[in-house]
Amino acid sequence: MPCGTTPMTKWSWLLVFVASASLVVRPAHAADGDPVTASSSPPGAPLDAPEPPVVEVRIAGAAGRGQTGSSVSVVSRRDLLSLPGGDAQSLTQIALTQPGFAPDSFGPDGTVHVRGAEMGVLYVVDGIPMPGGLTGQFTDVLPTGLVQKVRLISGGQPVEFGPNAGGVVDVTTRHGTGNPEGEAQMVYGTYQRAQPSAWYSQAFGSADVFVAGSFLSTQRGLDTPAASPILHDAEESGSAFARVDWRPREGERVELLARYSQQHFQIPIDPTLLPLSDGPPGAARGPDAYGNAPPPFVPYNANPTESERDLFVTAAYARTLASGSVLLAPYVRSSYGDLDCDPTGSLGATADSGSICASVTRQLLHEGQTATYAWSVGNSQSWKAGVVFDDAQSDVNYTQYTRDDRLAVGGANPKLTIAGRDDTNIPGAGAFVQDEIRLGKLKILPGVRADVQDASFTDASEPSLVLGGPSVRLGVAYDVSRYLSVHGFVGYLWQPPSAVDASVAARVLVPDLAGKAVPVDVKAERDESAELGVTVRLPRESDVTLTVYGRVMQDTLDVATVGSTDLSVDYNYARGRAVGAELAYHTTPCKYLQGFGNVSWNVAQGEGYDSGRFLFTPEELAFAGWHILDHVQAWTANAGLDLHDEPQKTHFSVLFQYGSGLRTGPDNDQTVPGHATWDATLRHRFDLSFIRPEIALDIFNALDTVYAIRIANGLVGSAYGPLRQVDARITVPFGG
Repeated sequence: MPCGTTPMTKWSWLLVFVASASLVVRPAHAADGDPVTASSSPPGAPLDAPEPPVVEVRIAGAAGRGQTGSSVSVVSRRDLLSLPGGDAQSLTQIALTQPGFAPDSFGPDGTVHVRGAEMGVLYVVDGIPMPGGLTGQFTDVLPTGLVQKVRLISGGQPVEFGPNAGGVVDVTTRHGTGNPEGEAQMVYGTYQRAQPSAWYSQAFGSADVFVAGSFLSTQRGLDTPAASPILHDAEESGSAFARVDWRPREGERVELLARYSQQHFQIPIDPTLLPLSDGPPGAARGPDAYGNAPPPFVPYNANPTESERDLFVTAAYARTLASGSVLLAPYVRSSYGDLDCDPTGSLGATADSGSICASVTRQLLHEGQTATYAWSVGNSQSWKAGVVFDDAQSDVNYTQYTRDDRLAVGGANPKLTIAGRDDTNIPGAGAFVQDEIRLGKLKILPGVRADVQDASFTDASEPSLVLGGPSVRLGVAYDVSRYLSVHGFVGYLWQPPSAVDASVAARVLVPDLAGKAVPVDVKAERDESAELGVTVRLPRESDVTLTVYGRVMQDTLDVATVGSTDLSVDYNYARGRAVGAELAYHTTPCKYLQGFGNVSWNVAQGEGYDSGRFLFTPEELAFAGWHILDHVQAWTANAGLDLHDEPQKTHFSVLFQYGSGLRTGPDNDQTVPGHATWDATLRHRFDLSFIRPEIALDIFNALDTVYAIRIANGLVGSAYGPLRQVDARITVPFGG
């Protein structure tokens, strides 16, 4: 049955196709109302057709692959709904379908690394760069159900998104509409997952209002230290979102956006470890098969937990002037985390002799202002300039408890309890200017930026840490022909450390430093970076892109964590280097099928230590060779499809993902075993006379693959991905 001419009336032939396909739902396909991108344009369409001037509360407009000299993937709302799980999946999981993005632990909303970089992933919500939350918080920045479109920039980002050497997740949220309408969704499935959510939109004169809320309860919140069984890993979380768009007059717009989330996690306990008290006298734990030190034993009746709250509020004002357009956006972000290790239970009767546990409370308050101005010079140049001011106040309290081995019931020994506190103030500022020069088929995109950061500590004996530096980039995009285009980028990028937990983390990692001043000698990272990409447009709205890139780094930033707390301290390698390649393919061979596939390879290394040397042994400091960084996954691949009928009422989606594994071993000289997973969704919309509900069945890790994300160097030792999950979803729209 030919794809382009025969309506899809049967599903039976799909199994044969899935077995041989390397295609997935096409993330770069533009939805109705979205700007057409290079990867979704029909053959012969120009890459950069000029758009009419509009007033948007956004710093950057949507750009397709290669339009800014960057590596860009665009996922519209229609595209993310076509992925298995739809908008019940997290934003992190959506990003991990794209080339260059590799996963880390902390559950479905966990950490991602872009092209071998430990840090530097910037989230932008409706054009407003979001200041970082607390390092180690386990929550995603925004529920996917609120996303209208997301741009994922994995390399060569414009200077307006600095200072960071990682990637950019640029989110456009859903807006209010003229008619009252909304949607309610319910998800229920494996691990007793229950996830209701809803949104509602209405216009009130010149103001559009959009509100949304969601709640999640599950028995598997974080990545567990053993694949099965699950022990002490429940999560309850909720979030609320509101935005108001007010247009007081033509060419003027005010946006108020607020997002609040609250979570409660049980820290998972490893059920495969046995207490030494059940063994013979003198029993001890040995290293694992990779030479890693044994993980700590936590009694099965302990109750370590983490509670988190996060609030982000911004009020943006945009206006079109005769000479250009201006955007002003003050913001506040407040993050709070409270880790309670339950010293009574964790250090109880069955705990190992000499066991320790730690409780941490952290609060981080960001207050800032962004301002940008955009203007054009003739028909060939588009300029943009901006400034950002941010002040972050961080309060960290840490208490480490040691088991009282004198008592049969254990518990904390008050004589061995260590407590620390750090109050840090980190004001910073940056300014940039960039241009877009159009010379026929050639586009040149220069930009310069300067940033400064000052970290000062309450302890007067600790000197402040003042860092500053420039960033310079030059991007190019050239349409060789209607079927072939190239993009490239060269740049010098400056990236500061977080510095938030530095002193208190240092005292805990090195007990001899307790009560002493800890000089914070961490440095900013400086990267010389370049990439080159070639895109070939094929018939039937298809394209293939090959990108190669490389970085040479000075003072490469990495992170050391404190046990199971994820309290972190930055340190620098003296030098670093990274190189990689990505191949991506998108296709819509007919009106019933769309898909994509990508393969990424990268390696990133560091050599020598030039800060935080107290963290390392004399042998480690004496090693003169290159280390492969522990957050690097050499190979990733994504592939699959979305098959649907002509009215797009019925969809069958498949997603295949492969990862070659992060690093493990005492010297990061070994690799976690690779893994491959399959996800699938079958969904159907019922067009009834009064309602149009959609019912979906989601299957994740369909082959029940057992795979580790981390071994011995995760939050609680190892971290395993979830086994097979089956969810049922029902979505009911109303109004409209």
